[in-house]
Amino acid sequence: MMKEDLAAWHSEQNQQYLANIGTSWHFITPSAPHQGGLWEAAVKSAKRHLVRVIGNQAMWHSQLQTLAARIEACLNSRPLIPLTDDPEDKYALTPGDFLIGAPLIAVPEPTVAEIPSNQLKHCSGYDESINSSGIGG
Repeated sequence: MMKEDLAAWHSEQNQQYLANIGTSWHFITPSAPHQGGLWEAAVKSAKRHLVRVIGNQAMWHSQLQTLAARIEACLNSRPLIPLTDDPEDKYALTPGDFLIGAPLIAVPEPTVAEIPSNQLKHCSGYDESINSSGIGG
């Protein structure tokens, strides 16, 4: 099924349609991620955060989702330019400002009373990894 779908993309009709709407493809050389520039740097940063937090431990699906959201918030909270010329001003324009129109704000963590007791063991190790990596809320 997937091979058929990929083959359809290479059909003359699809190539003509994509050319008519102004789509042009620019491929990077395989095994040369340095040609990817910024997006490859973003992938590298996300992978670095994942490895720092997860290490060799197993995670629940919900923990991995939370971790991915925290890493996303971390990457989208990096300062791009200062908002003012005042060196004392701690606010800067971030990618998050473009995404949601405001600075990213962490959602409060649930209290231990709200977490099922069978997940507390996993959560404590996970929280330690998050806090030690520097991407905690």
